[in-house]
Amino acid sequence: MGRSFWLAAALLAAAPLPVTAQTSGAKQEIKAPSAEAIALARLMSPRDLLIEMEVREFDKNFVSSLRADPDVKSLDDEYPGLIEAMHKASRGLVAEATARSVDKIHVSVSQLIDANFTPADISELSEFYRSPTGMKTIRQMAANADASKIYERAVQEDDFKLTAEQISSQLDENARKTAASFTPEETTQMVLFMAKPSFIKLAKAQPDIQKLLADEFNAPDPEFDKQIETVMGAAVEQHLASFEKSGGK
Repeated sequence: MGRSFWLAAALLAAAPLPVTAQTSGAKQEIKAPSAEAIALARLMSPRDLLIEMEVREFDKNFVSSLRADPDVKSLDDEYPGLIEAMHKASRGLVAEATARSVDKIHVSVSQLIDANFTPADISELSEFYRSPTGMKTIRQMAANADASKIYERAVQEDDFKLTAEQISSQLDENARKTAASFTPEETTQMVLFMAKPSFIKLAKAQPDIQKLLADEFNAPDPEFDKQIETVMGAAVEQHLASFEKSGGK
């Protein structure tokens, strides 16, 4: 399952700002991002909000997604609470992995800002996302994120890969729901923002951005996989031992 645990974070991270990832090939010089760029990246994809959103989706989908597999459901029925024990044991690791990933995203985003956006662009974006409408947009996009279908596929498919098309589809749905929550005044402010040069640049870059984001989320994370395997294995052993000790009650 690997990084599929934090798929939900993509649904917000991709929306307010482009995210780039390192790809295989020749090494590229890594330049430290400017203070303005890193501040903007954090403003558009708030760390705490992304972690909160991922843990929420994990809590909502983990047990139900695993129980969608007949074999796993049968085992959970035989030892009630088994999947929930796995859920509780891995929850903290999911939050930690999401935090590490968000930190990397912020660096990649800020490097992309410096390379592709002018100081005027950064100022326009910062002004909007510090405004009440901008902050509401971020919060609503997070609240509307729903990774249920993706979670199901990630659990069921051993070779599951997140695609740019899946990200785009989710973002479109999130944006539609978010726009429906705007007041007439907020809608006007959003329309004015969408006419600005910085937003136009951002919109044109979205197809490439979503592909890069998908590549980042599909990157292997052996250390996380090892940690998850360890804590889940221990949780299963403990739950079965407790179940047997209580005489199956």
